[in-house]
Amino acid sequence: MLARILDTPRQPPGRSRRRAARVAGAVVLGALLAGGATAAIGAYNAPTAPPEALPANGDAFVCATANLQRMGDAASHPGESPVDACRRSWSRIFSDEAPEHLYPCVKAEKTSPSSDANASPPSTEWGQLVYVLDGQQFKNAPGTCGSVGMLVAPTID
Repeated sequence: MLARILDTPRQPPGRSRRRAARVAGAVVLGALLAGGATAAIGAYNAPTAPPEALPANGDAFVCATANLQRMGDAASHPGESPVDACRRSWSRIFSDEAPEHLYPCVKAEKTSPSSDANASPPSTEWGQLVYVLDGQQFKNAPGTCGSVGMLVAPTID
């Protein structure tokens, strides 16, 4: 009888261990990829855009939360910068207290080269808005603007 009990079929060794190893490997790989992406975004320091990047209209700006998840318009008072206007209007727009760090950013888009041999080389086209972004995550303008693929807005003299 003891021989029968000892001869009962058992689950082959290693099958559950292989599956556990695969799951653990997938989790580790996912964590590494997520960490690498975060580090790459955080390490990007956007340069400051040239003065021609600013829109002609000083009211052409929006306030935006981190990663451009939510945006809202704010009106500026005469002589008030977009950052100051967003700080003043933040609670009205987002129903939350304004973050300590707000930074102005602008979009730059490269024009594609033309197939015409006499065409001018590719140039940079600027967006029509200044985006004032919540910079709590990076706490500097280059990191904040770079995280969303923009350049730091030039200072208004």
